[in-house]
Amino acid sequence: METWQQWEGRVINGRFPLLRYLGGSEQSAVYLTEIDGSKAAIKLIPAETVQAQIQLSRWELASKLSHPHLLRILHIGRWRADDERDLYFAVMEYADENLGEILPSRLLTPAEVSEMLIPTLDALNYLHEHGLVHGNIKPANIMAVSDELKLSSDGIRPTGESEESSGNGKAYDAPENTSGAISPTSDIWSLGVTLVEVLTNRLPTWNRTAANDPELPENIPQPFDDIAKHCLRCNPVCRWSTAEIRKRLDGAPVAREDVVVSQEISAVAEAQEFPAPAAQSRVPPPDAREAIVERPGTTGKRRGVRVAGAVIVVLLVIAAGARLFRHSPQTQQPAPTTSAQPSAASPMPPTQPAGSPTSRTNPSVGHGAVAHEVLPDVPRKARDTITGTVNVKVKVAVDPSGAVSHAALVSSGGSGYFANQALQAAHQWTFTPPTVDGKAMPSEWSLRFEFKRNGIKAIPQRTSPSL
Repeated sequence: METWQQWEGRVINGRFPLLRYLGGSEQSAVYLTEIDGSKAAIKLIPAETVQAQIQLSRWELASKLSHPHLLRILHIGRWRADDERDLYFAVMEYADENLGEILPSRLLTPAEVSEMLIPTLDALNYLHEHGLVHGNIKPANIMAVSDELKLSSDGIRPTGESEESSGNGKAYDAPENTSGAISPTSDIWSLGVTLVEVLTNRLPTWNRTAANDPELPENIPQPFDDIAKHCLRCNPVCRWSTAEIRKRLDGAPVAREDVVVSQEISAVAEAQEFPAPAAQSRVPPPDAREAIVERPGTTGKRRGVRVAGAVIVVLLVIAAGARLFRHSPQTQQPAPTTSAQPSAASPMPPTQPAGSPTSRTNPSVGHGAVAHEVLPDVPRKARDTITGTVNVKVKVAVDPSGAVSHAALVSSGGSGYFANQALQAAHQWTFTPPTVDGKAMPSEWSLRFEFKRNGIKAIPQRTSPSL
């Protein structure tokens, strides 16, 4: 549609200015816009097609989701253009760039690939647990929003929903996609193709008319070669799950018959030992780490810290507002996303003295405040093992009602036991949600728990949205 680029300067429904054309296709356009003073992206599609109704339902579905590594849909509406055409639109988080823009210039290092996989697996596990699929995993849909990696969300749909395969996504489509039904194993296949591409800048060699699994380049390092091979199995039943991929990424052997790990058993066993935390503690065994990040109903996130004092972050946060990815060429690729800037939130609460209650209620302070804070209930015997301070960081996604919908472990502080305690406490927090035009919005928070011998305190900070 040639007129897409000519619409710069128009204002959608008197509220969303089309500031700059970012890209699109014959049936859609993406523009830079603003929402409440923050950069956003707005996607427009003609309203009269059957596909438009499907896309609208997917936007509505995605707008109800709350996860730190899924792009948020901020507003959905309908607009009549000057030429009397009706269009649907969705306002989304704005992404600074996407991985598809990086690959033409350079490949990712193995360390960077590990850091890319962790939040991607976390988001996919969240979707799959809720009966949903992403449906379009590929480098262009892995985004950098400020200092966070996020997956595009406008294609999320229920598991099993039929899909007309498009030429754009065919290279990443699983073999069974030709039948139209998309499943969680289809996402795993697409993730395998993406993994091969970011490491080699090549796609797997595969004859779609044959029953053989794809051939992979020979120079893929471990554990990624093993992961890619188990993602790219023609038989969907043979593909690894997100939990199995994560286990292999952590260096643990994968046993298909023992995928689910009981967090409760692991937590009790570790609590009985009260291992020394911080610098003195040993790294938790693979099963204990898995118990933290794969407990039923919650998929956590553990940063890949292997060398003391050196955290290698793929999607780097370079000082003074630099972007998440290391290289950022200026391209015309569409970025159907919007950027949310971190902002300070509740003030630091006082340290909890030994023997004091572990829960308290805070008064609401403006928008996006902590309503009810829960501190980990740690026995004195466990705190006596601490030398100095154990810092555990947890990221939580908060739904529009103010409840925590998902909690992810960012850093364990060197102790699986204290990390488990922080995760359990974080799920019990409640918040006063931020509002836009009187409508409650989902938000994201960073909770840092400080464990000391004389008590525990939590330091909350809202990271999204910017208000």
